[in-house]
Amino acid sequence: MVTIEKLYQQAGELHGSTCPGVILGVRMSLLGCRLIGIDEPKNSENRKKLLILVETDRCATDGIQSVTGCSIGRRTLKVVDYGILAATFYNFETKRAVRISVRTDARAKAKDQHPHEVDKNLAYITAYKTLPTEEIFIAEEVTVDLSSFELPGPPPPRSQCNVCGEEILSGREIHRGQTIVCRRCARLPLYYKPTKSIPVSGSGNQAEFDR
Repeated sequence: MVTIEKLYQQAGELHGSTCPGVILGVRMSLLGCRLIGIDEPKNSENRKKLLILVETDRCATDGIQSVTGCSIGRRTLKVVDYGILAATFYNFETKRAVRISVRTDARAKAKDQHPHEVDKNLAYITAYKTLPTEEIFIAEEVTVDLSSFELPGPPPPRSQCNVCGEEILSGREIHRGQTIVCRRCARLPLYYKPTKSIPVSGSGNQAEFDR
């Protein structure tokens, strides 16, 4: 059985440092998984049961990923960035979902625990490790509505944009009459603005690494 201090250490290594947010992410994961009946989320059986939706892309998310083994690439960790330090833990087998959020007064309580500590970061870390769970978190049972395109599983079929030719995972394509287009060719909002094409030859193939 891995100790909680070991979990803190592992999460800090993944994140690059052990900060207050990472500590909260670790404890949030342990609570959320327990409440939905998953005690060891990383074992081969349980990892297929768990889906987590996090409401922030900050430090706590790395703590959650470290403890649970859920990841964006496996489609078991989804970032729904509401800017809130909260996460919903969903058990595919039982269909039970629990949302864990940080109490609005948790930060003040943590600050009061070590008022004379010069290193404020260390003060929060120490407090978040020791404060009772009920003084940090709020848990609520929720329902989760996800389409089949959001769920883990084998890669879906692909379609092709009839304008630019880029491949699109099924369910993300846009139909304009009989024409299939991607978001870019449909002129829908993008996170980037195209400027110009650039050459990519000699950029990281095996031969380049073997030199």
